[in-house]
Amino acid sequence: MEYGPVSAKVNNKVEGLHYRVYHNKDVEFLDLRTPSGIRTYTRSLFFVLCKAVHDLYPGSQVVIDIPVSNGYYCNLQLGRPERGVSAGDVAAIRRRMQEIIDAHLPIQRYETTTEDAVRMFAGLGDKAKTKLLRSSSTLYTTYYVIDDYKDYYYGSMLTNTSQIRLFGLEPYYDGVLLRIPSLQDPSRLGEVIRQDKMFEVFKEHHRWQSILGVTTVGDFNEAVGKGLATDLINVSEALQEKKISRIADAVAERKEVKAVLIAGPSSSGKTTFCKRLSVQLLASGIRPVQVSLDDYFVNRLDTPKDENGELDYESIHALNIPLINEQFSALFRGEEVELPKYNFQTGKSEKSGKLLRLGENDILVVEGIHALNPMLTEQIPMRSSSRSMPLR
Repeated sequence: MEYGPVSAKVNNKVEGLHYRVYHNKDVEFLDLRTPSGIRTYTRSLFFVLCKAVHDLYPGSQVVIDIPVSNGYYCNLQLGRPERGVSAGDVAAIRRRMQEIIDAHLPIQRYETTTEDAVRMFAGLGDKAKTKLLRSSSTLYTTYYVIDDYKDYYYGSMLTNTSQIRLFGLEPYYDGVLLRIPSLQDPSRLGEVIRQDKMFEVFKEHHRWQSILGVTTVGDFNEAVGKGLATDLINVSEALQEKKISRIADAVAERKEVKAVLIAGPSSSGKTTFCKRLSVQLLASGIRPVQVSLDDYFVNRLDTPKDENGELDYESIHALNIPLINEQFSALFRGEEVELPKYNFQTGKSEKSGKLLRLGENDILVVEGIHALNPMLTEQIPMRSSSRSMPLR
């Protein structure tokens, strides 16, 4: 295996290559082209980063924070808040990481009672891990060691630092970006793509976590143990409702907007968000008309297939793009259309009998995995001088 093996599925459970086989098992080795394999690699890279920072800046703290820009944003607290993280710091940490990798240090796996693990991490001054393990219900805990540095990770790890072939570390906002190999081509790093809006959403999320005093899983477990779970849920719901209300206000202020597009992966809450936004739009004097892109699937016979030969309903080409552009353009011209309906049992697109025409105060609220894909509405002008062709 050119990029492995780095871990294995043992009777369908992912294990590190530390795992010892005593009886007959079904073993499937995994390389960096598999999601589980790249997670094992990334987790081990986190470990090397933490050791490098520990070696250079004793008493410092590394927070593996946000998956962004084909890597991970890491918040380094080096014990000097007035200076922050400089380019020199990043270069020094990168060199130390490479030294650890070149030293071929074993990544040793140990298992102990959770009670002993709590005492160990408390003695090391790691409050977050101490609180996490104290709130866990497991009798035993696994921890890992590189040289003299101990850490806790949930999941499989590499067996030696020399197995880390490729990584990147560079300044990113007020921290660093730890870059990892591309899943498609592990011989190169994933391309850095600026995701400023996504980054700001995560940072805002963390600000609210700090306000609530719940920044780690250990904090959350402790809050639940004190009976504060309902309060946390209510505050989270209120914060989301407040943001949705602001979105509705922003839409209402822009009279020319006639379509709101909501995108997100499967099971991410698109439909729920669509309904909650619709309520807020109504409260702002706008009548929302909800449209699901699932009704615009092409017939099953025409659905593209993935590399395994399975029907790929998540492909943009699984949607009838010409029909979407045709009907949306007609609606914005003030014409009436009959919406389609996809029959998941027969696998065919059918007429729904539902006629739709947009009124003066109506707005389309469209939700789907590809709602923000430019291909979806490429034939619809973003702006028009005509009052009958508003912004989307």
